[in-house]
Amino acid sequence: MTEGGSEPRSDRLVAVPCEGDDVLALFALADGEPLGEVPVGSHPVHATTAAGRTFVTTMGERAVTAVDPDGAVSRIETGVLGPSHFASANGELFVSCTAGDALAVVDPESLTLVTRIGVGAEPHEVAVSPDEGRLYAGSRRAGVVDVVDPVARDRPGAVDIGAGARVQGVAVGPDGDRGYAVDQAGDRVVAFDASEDCVGRDGADAPTDDPVIGAAAVGADPYDLVVTADRVFVPGRGDGVVHEFDSDLGLVAVHEGFDRPVDLFEIGGERWVLDAAAAGLRSLSGGVVETSAPGLVATRVGDRLVVSHYDDDLISLVDIADGTVWTAETGRYPFGSVVV
Repeated sequence: MTEGGSEPRSDRLVAVPCEGDDVLALFALADGEPLGEVPVGSHPVHATTAAGRTFVTTMGERAVTAVDPDGAVSRIETGVLGPSHFASANGELFVSCTAGDALAVVDPESLTLVTRIGVGAEPHEVAVSPDEGRLYAGSRRAGVVDVVDPVARDRPGAVDIGAGARVQGVAVGPDGDRGYAVDQAGDRVVAFDASEDCVGRDGADAPTDDPVIGAAAVGADPYDLVVTADRVFVPGRGDGVVHEFDSDLGLVAVHEGFDRPVDLFEIGGERWVLDAAAAGLRSLSGGVVETSAPGLVATRVGDRLVVSHYDDDLISLVDIADGTVWTAETGRYPFGSVVV
């Protein structure tokens, strides 16, 4: 997850993968007016934009779906099952295929599969270094963060997070020298050296030196994390806390009183927590913005959030200052949206 956003335009659309109905649902960003649905394949979960198209991962397929502005649909075969998350580097899309133990490399212009890069078992989120010179893919079964060279399209090495680790969220700090990984099985966050010289030089299959810098305990059932210039935030879904660390994983604060915190956004000088079990956003300082239902995933658009209410088949546009702008019904199980 990253922090950021762009100012909204009145002609923009919200595209929402609806995992339960195998469609991409479209809405007007300005007022939530439904604009139709596009069939995209089995179990769509994440979407991104590239080359003027919207791309959707379909976890029940061996393919990625591309949707043109006119609604035309194309399929790019990955050859392995379970496309899940997108990352973009050097004009190409890198798609983690959770059941195929690989990253599929897709050319968004020609709509072709360029190659596949073998990584650790069950890859999940993929982080990109600020200069796009490295990708970091978390493995949920191998307990590593795979390091990928997106130019050479190979895997020069990996960071061993520890025996039995289940790597969920992965992030790289804004200077590109330090990376972070969430170990869901161990209820901890791990910091590692992300400089190019520390991992897998000269085509090695393992780190030249141990790149792990340190680790810290976090709340139960951590899933993801948010990294800023000087802070690392890790929500603990199982016990309703958000751990706040400095860049060296020194504990700054433990923020309590949430139900099932899943994400965090910095807007208007405050840090707002998205809660999957509470109908509202709450800031770390105690401010509250009510929402139509609990939210599982949110997309930042300026000072607003497009919130997917996964269990309630709804999507909302929420303004931090003014509250909910609109709420619309979606297909079953709306997941991560993208603004087009």
